[in-house]
Amino acid sequence: MQHLFVFALVLSGGLLIAVDAHGRFMRPPNRSSIWRVPEFAGQNPPANYDDNQLYCGGLHQADEPGSNCGVCGDRASDPTPRPNEIGGTWYRGIITGDYQSGQVIDIEIDLTTSHLGAMEFRLCTNPQTENQACFNQNVLRIADGPGAGGTKLPAASTGLMRSRLQLPSGVRCDHCIIQWNYRAGNGWGDCGNGTSASGCGPQETFRGCSDVRIR
Repeated sequence: MQHLFVFALVLSGGLLIAVDAHGRFMRPPNRSSIWRVPEFAGQNPPANYDDNQLYCGGLHQADEPGSNCGVCGDRASDPTPRPNEIGGTWYRGIITGDYQSGQVIDIEIDLTTSHLGAMEFRLCTNPQTENQACFNQNVLRIADGPGAGGTKLPAASTGLMRSRLQLPSGVRCDHCIIQWNYRAGNGWGDCGNGTSASGCGPQETFRGCSDVRIR
């Protein structure tokens, strides 16, 4: 896969300009992207043509996974339920993944523009409390490939990224939610030690929520 590291360096001023990254969680498909997957067409999911821009309303996040963002990528200041959350504009209760407890599952992310950084995946097992505290209870591990054995999947390539996640054993639910959290790593910022560099400070962050079942 071709690796595209897209930067523009204005040499005269020494200014690093970061072009916005864009992406979407496609397997299992997030709520805003279900309409793109033919197998779910019969359930008439609504079409969000801006589904690769679930980036917290453009607000860069100072922490991981980001406290100034809706759990599914909406602007934090949006009235609840936010558009990509349960009860929101793009939610239809469509289960897009059916798994077994402890299973290693295939995932796909479509990065229309990549800007380094890394992705994490979290599982909330109680849709009645779809908040970050619920997601933080289960940070999923990368089963193989880049980042294997850890929880962070490096995002170095533009295009379709495939990987595998390990679901926790002993977890079962008729309705769980997988949260994709992609924190870019090319924004220029304060490193906290008197220096500045690419990847330091608040970063552009993307999210998506996919509704699944674990038997």
